[in-house]
Amino acid sequence: MGKAGLKLFNHWIRNNSHQERRLLGEGLIPDWADTLAYIQQTCLCPLDSVLVRMVFQTTIYNVWRERNGKRHQRPWASVEQLTHLIRKKMRNRINSLIYGSNHKFEGLLPRWFEVTTA
Repeated sequence: MGKAGLKLFNHWIRNNSHQERRLLGEGLIPDWADTLAYIQQTCLCPLDSVLVRMVFQTTIYNVWRERNGKRHQRPWASVEQLTHLIRKKMRNRINSLIYGSNHKFEGLLPRWFEVTTA
């Protein structure tokens, strides 16, 4: 399951809009250790770093749920369906976070919309 989660995460970043690809640039390669090291770097701006980590966590969680669904005879979801689900869950999660004015993550939702709309 580990390789499937990383593959979907790479697919999500690379095959969505130009802005999403700019979120990570060429930092992803199909290796767990290298991808995790890149995600943990602080070279990204704070908002992008938070978004990358949230997308990674959401992707891994949804791949795990998909795997469990397959084991319990639930219908399969396509990569496009999982991508849509990840976007929706990310938007809802960011929307549920309440940051006061002048908080360092106050612009998280606008940044998410910036990187996910064409």
